[in-house]
Amino acid sequence: MRVLVVGGSGSGKSAYAERLACRLSPQRTYLATMRSLGSESHKRIAKHRRQRAGLGFCTIECSDTLPAPDDGTPKGVVLLDDLGNLAANALFDDSGSMGNAQEVLDRLEQEVLALQKGFEHMVVVGILVGAEGRPSFASTYTWVELVGSLSCRLAAQFDTVVEVAAGIPCVVKGQPL
Repeated sequence: MRVLVVGGSGSGKSAYAERLACRLSPQRTYLATMRSLGSESHKRIAKHRRQRAGLGFCTIECSDTLPAPDDGTPKGVVLLDDLGNLAANALFDDSGSMGNAQEVLDRLEQEVLALQKGFEHMVVVGILVGAEGRPSFASTYTWVELVGSLSCRLAAQFDTVVEVAAGIPCVVKGQPL
């Protein structure tokens, strides 16, 4: 089963995705994508670590590229949290220079789809972007378009899509979980 969980910032999407992953398999891998760049990111990372403490996840830090899939028998569940950070990290280098958005989009889609081959189940956390209108900066707009396009591509190929708002999940594609 492949599930895309989307929602706005602070919507409860990560907590929902963690609970879902725990229901899907006792063998759990968590792919953490947030770079620790300052006090705000330190706080969010600490919050997510506390949130999944004791849930049995093996955590792998992968800020801009996903690990290659295991060639063995698919096992357990992988939780990728989240597409927004992964896209930003892949699109912008350490100096803030922006790469080619189309190349990043194609590469990330391929990596996510390849990763699923190593797992029985995959839960990917995305972020709803663009609802607030067009961003002021061209680079931010490029990121919004990239994340939106990646989410659309994955949603088309995944079994289930769930939107979380105010901690409440709503299945928008597929069967209720």
